[in-house]
Amino acid sequence: MFLLLLAVFEGEFLLVGVDAGSWGRGSTGIAYPTTGFKNPASSLVLEPCVYFTGSRMFGDLANVLSGGINLRQSDYGFGFHFVFHSVGDILDTRNAWDDLDGDGLPDPGEEIYPDSISNFSAREGALLSSYSRRFGSFSVGIGLKFIYKRIHEAVAVGAGADLGVIYQMGGYSIGASIKDFTSSPLYWDGRTEHIEPSYRIGCGFTKKIGNVPVLMEVNLIQDDYGFNNHLGVEIGMNEWLKVRAGFFNNQVTTGFGIEKRPFLVDYALNLHTYLELSHRVSLLYKL
Repeated sequence: MFLLLLAVFEGEFLLVGVDAGSWGRGSTGIAYPTTGFKNPASSLVLEPCVYFTGSRMFGDLANVLSGGINLRQSDYGFGFHFVFHSVGDILDTRNAWDDLDGDGLPDPGEEIYPDSISNFSAREGALLSSYSRRFGSFSVGIGLKFIYKRIHEAVAVGAGADLGVIYQMGGYSIGASIKDFTSSPLYWDGRTEHIEPSYRIGCGFTKKIGNVPVLMEVNLIQDDYGFNNHLGVEIGMNEWLKVRAGFFNNQVTTGFGIEKRPFLVDYALNLHTYLELSHRVSLLYKL
């Protein structure tokens, strides 16, 4: 529910736009990206691909659609991505009672009119592009994004930029990014909000334990809400099946991926303490 509320009232809906492969291992992907969404430097690390993700969050409270394309040459890469988030059937009780004292809360003696309760929806979308270059063992990237938000009758538009870097050596990888380093503005009618910068770092490794390939990644994120840690593990069961598990913000995720080149299908499940399950499915085609 915390992520849902952030998605409605801030620019944080971009957090829930990641693919099922990343989400299944604790929404990691700064050091070992699965698509170009988490780190703008990832277009040089990933294989060229097209992907699409559909998500049902907290049962049927919210829906998320995302996708994109990643292309690269030997020393540079670029990607284009989108995310669309919607929350429906939000109750509007502003005109549902006689607010005699003007405190915005129904108090004793103030008559309530249930027939005056109405519903509205919130919708947000973003288009993102990224460009990355290789400098020795480093991939350095910049991303630009354009944001649209509509909450009931209020509409906002905005833009921002991200920076990212990935360093890979053998079976180890380190990644970092600064999201919204421009303090991305959102322009509402008569006022302006800003999405403050957030700082993200991730590290991980891949190795074989016996004959079983294992990937582990840890991400640390600092933003206006403090520090968040993400941990994810991916295990290759055979040539075509991978299983995943992880956690973030005290939430547990799990999932699996089935690959039959050039196709990859991923599924992720998010467990919540008080709300219904969240489901996420991604389809990726390697070019």
